[in-house]
Formats: sequence, structure tokens, C-alpha cells
Amino acid sequence: MKDILDYIGSWSVLQWIVLVLIAGFIGQFGKMAAETITAKIRARREKKDVWPAASAKSSAPQPAPISQIAEVPDKKLLKAMAKAKKKESKKKD
Repeated sequence: MKDILDYIGSWSVLQWIVLVLIAGFIGQFGKMAAETITAKIRARREKKDVWPAASAKSSAPQPAPISQIAEVPDKKLLKAMAKAKKKESKKKD
């Protein structure tokens, strides 16, 4: 038992603490890098969805989603726009 206690000295404990801190540091930067990469990929995909390619078969212009509009006038106008869009979709059916 004394051999084990002698082996676990202050330097050994400090080495483990430093090792854990380094692993946490590397893990945190890995997590940040992964989040950055996924955010860039998500932004690219959203950009593709908003602006369809010129070779698309649909000749009708695609409106930008409401989330892309910079200034939102007010909720009543958005609600009216949503109702109008819903009526148009019902007329098509």
C-alpha cells in the first residue's frame, strides 16, 4: 500500500491535472471549429434555397422568405400577407 502512495506523488497528480486541462482546451476548440463549419454549411444551403439556379424549370420569380426580409413593418401586415398566400394556394387546388 505504501508503494502506491509513494507512486502517487504531487508531481503525478499535477501531471494528470495538466493533462485534463489540455484535453479540455483541445476539446473546446474542436467544438468551436465544428460549430463554425456547420454554420457555414447551413448558410450555404439556405443561400441555395433562397436563390434557385438559373437552370430551374420554374419561370415564376421566387419571393424571399419572410425571415430574409431585413425590415419587418408590423405583425398585421405579415398576417395579411400570410392570409393572401393561403387563399392563393386554396384557389390553385
